[in-house]
Amino acid sequence: MTLPQPLLRLHLRPLWDLLRSRLLWIVLAVLVVTGGLTAWVALDERWYVYREDVHFNGLSYLDAEELWQAAAIDGWQIFWIDSETLRQRLLQNPYVADAQVHVAALLTKVTVDITEVRPVALWETDAGIRWLRDDGLALEPRGKTPPGLLQIYDPSAEATLPGAARGAAIDPAVLVSAQSLVNRLPGVTPLRYNALVGLNFRLPDQPYWVYWGDGEDVERKLANLEAAKTLLDSGEAQGAVIDVRFERPYIK
Repeated sequence: MTLPQPLLRLHLRPLWDLLRSRLLWIVLAVLVVTGGLTAWVALDERWYVYREDVHFNGLSYLDAEELWQAAAIDGWQIFWIDSETLRQRLLQNPYVADAQVHVAALLTKVTVDITEVRPVALWETDAGIRWLRDDGLALEPRGKTPPGLLQIYDPSAEATLPGAARGAAIDPAVLVSAQSLVNRLPGVTPLRYNALVGLNFRLPDQPYWVYWGDGEDVERKLANLEAAKTLLDSGEAQGAVIDVRFERPYIK
């Protein structure tokens, strides 16, 4: 059935009003522009990250190529890269103490400020000398070893963290005890360690060997050590070993 002409105009009026609406054309324009930008970003190579777009700062012994491989962002679109995810990925390298990631999306550039691990002590075992991180993890030395570090001589790696592979990590309690000891008695390094007596060392410039044990009761142990030295210096006691691990000092 054919509509009368007046009714036809009335029926088409909403469509005609819609086509004349500014809002419609604005929406269409936005959709076209958005679609074009999306296609441009998706297809244009300049938005994709390659080796030359990533810069690592703060390196002295670490290799930038090693870190680039660990980053695993080759060929990624710049807008896909999450700074914190990339940071956590780089922190999996045991020689990386910290990584601050800066993503400049419009420049397609990634800058990473690396803080390399610096050892807090040296652990000497039959397998060689290892750097010790502050959490006790043992690392092969890389680059120049800082001078004056605390040294722990432990041939059989008896101070290994329980549950870890022998020599892979020192028990943090042993490391903390050793650090506390050298802070109170400078000059006693290198320290020795064995499972029987714990930390032990020779007194600087004296013929006495000290069985120290762990890092507990430091003040009592220092008092025991002074009392034993007084007895030895006065001739009231004789021996070469001072054991301060117990309530009173023992001289052997």
